[in-house]
Amino acid sequence: MSRIEINERDSEIERRLGDKISDCFSGGELRRRELRLTEEEARCIARLYPAQVRPMGQAWYEIVFQGAEQHAI
Repeated sequence: MSRIEINERDSEIERRLGDKISDCFSGGELRRRELRLTEEEARCIARLYPAQVRPMGQAWYEIVFQGAEQHAI
């Protein structure tokens, strides 16, 4: 792959993830969710957003944005 192809692929992943994050966290009231992601998507979210990304197993990840209140259950 050339450098241009890698950048185009990364841009597509970032755009798709931006759409997914917007859908899942719309309204701003929720800052903690569990999402089914690929490992590549999880790494990309951790790199692009002010969020903690924690693997939960079987392609599920907990996404917690900065400022989210943590409540014990």
